[in-house]
Amino acid sequence: MPTKNSQTESGRGFDAVAESRRWKEAVAAETAGLSMSERIAWFRRQSSIPAIRAHTQGAEDLVLREEPPRSGAGAPG
Repeated sequence: MPTKNSQTESGRGFDAVAESRRWKEAVAAETAGLSMSERIAWFRRQSSIPAIRAHTQGAEDLVLREEPPRSGAGAPG
């Protein structure tokens, strides 16, 4: 049961779910067709946190981690 301070009724207050949906759709439209490294760079440029903006890392610098072999598979012995 909503309280008298509830902002869930349409037309009243800030609708966080609707705002989040609009933001997500706008970001998806803007980043459509970008590679993963381009998307990471785009998000870093959009960040308000200086440490994230300053951390520039090109696609060639990304390190891909290889999963270790399953135990017993490929182990010398």
